[in-house]
Amino acid sequence: MDRQEVADWIADNLLDSDAWDRANEQKQAVAVKQAERNLARWYPAAALDVSLIAYQAVWELQGVDPALKFQRHNVKTITDNGESISYKDGVRDSVAPDVRQLLGATADEIASGEAENGSTPLYGGVLL
Repeated sequence: MDRQEVADWIADNLLDSDAWDRANEQKQAVAVKQAERNLARWYPAAALDVSLIAYQAVWELQGVDPALKFQRHNVKTITDNGESISYKDGVRDSVAPDVRQLLGATADEIASGEAENGSTPLYGGVLL
């Protein structure tokens, strides 16, 4: 999928596109490739259309935000003068919430049984 096709879909369909809009064309192209690669690995049986790639590409770019980098490591708050760091439960999901809502658990989660155990957040699924 090319960057321009994804950019057009985002412009026409996504309100929260700030991370995409701030990124230069090279970063957008890398985000599209990364989204395609990750989704193909996580959902090998799914047909990846432009909407899924777009949701995941924006999610990938949002993860570049320094605050979200801390969130991936469970950091809740940082205090500079007091030198304290507090952590929260859970981590930022690698899969975009809109993608998870449409496709459900990843192939790895299904294979490992995590999807049945409820240890991963599930937001929906695909009827097979």
